[in-house]
Amino acid sequence: MLDRDDARAEELLAAGVALDSTGVEPYLALARFYRMRGEIGRAIRVHQNLLLRRDLTPNQTVTCLADLAADFRQGGFLQRAIASYEEVLGRDPKHVEALRALVSLCADVRDFERALELQRRLAKFEKRDGRAERAGLLVDRAEAAQAEGKTDLARRTVKKALRAHPGSVRGWLLLGALESERGDAKAAIAAWRRVPALDRRSGPLVYARIEQAFAASGRSETYEVYLRELLGERPDDAHARLALARALAARGETEEALAELRRLLGREPENLEARAVVGRLLLSERRDADATKEYAELLDVLERRGLLRAGERLG
Repeated sequence: MLDRDDARAEELLAAGVALDSTGVEPYLALARFYRMRGEIGRAIRVHQNLLLRRDLTPNQTVTCLADLAADFRQGGFLQRAIASYEEVLGRDPKHVEALRALVSLCADVRDFERALELQRRLAKFEKRDGRAERAGLLVDRAEAAQAEGKTDLARRTVKKALRAHPGSVRGWLLLGALESERGDAKAAIAAWRRVPALDRRSGPLVYARIEQAFAASGRSETYEVYLRELLGERPDDAHARLALARALAARGETEEALAELRRLLGREPENLEARAVVGRLLLSERRDADATKEYAELLDVLERRGLLRAGERLG
């Protein structure tokens, strides 16, 4: 298998089965090989045939059931996978692998009550807090409720998630969207402002939304104040500086926008997005020579990153 000689690996595994047809481990190994290779039907048949035997120990039965559940899961048979993992838990209530798989599977089929119950058990067995995982499941449930048009339920659920884990970026994103949908721009802004505070890399997910919400509440100028406050706290926040440059450019303050972009590029000379924005601004001002120079530098950056071959510059 390490040599990627699948045919020879299968031959050897089959030989192991032939040497001792009463053994269990050779069959389990062969079935796992089939699953690894994507031959789900063959893996399922091996496991189902094993489970018909009466000489399996309790541990072997649990292992075979767990492997069969993994077959079903990889094959996309989610309900059958859930049923098999539930049978594993019926035989071994502390089977961590089955618990972990069931949490994910129950969330996939939107059985969030069961997923939350199993997540609590899993966290207890693993002796950890588990609040972040619980919050994630609650956000999943809130997103499902939103998709079904149950916005009040979605709002209550996401707030419950944020009480459990205030550091959930997904939670604040969703709460902001829900508050915006019901016309509460102030609450939406408050929720979205938490996102870059928690993870500045996620700032681009909310800056445009915050700008629109400020505009909707008649406070467009406050958006720029907000971005400058962020930059006062974190001058190296490239996303916030880029958002500020765009806001300045949108109201016609081209030179100020270019100054912010130059500051950004002084810290991050290979920031592709910033260089592209500089080029567009220069073109909009009909400063073609400067724009050409900027785009030439952009091409150099692309080359250095291996995103553009030297020959393509002339193509």
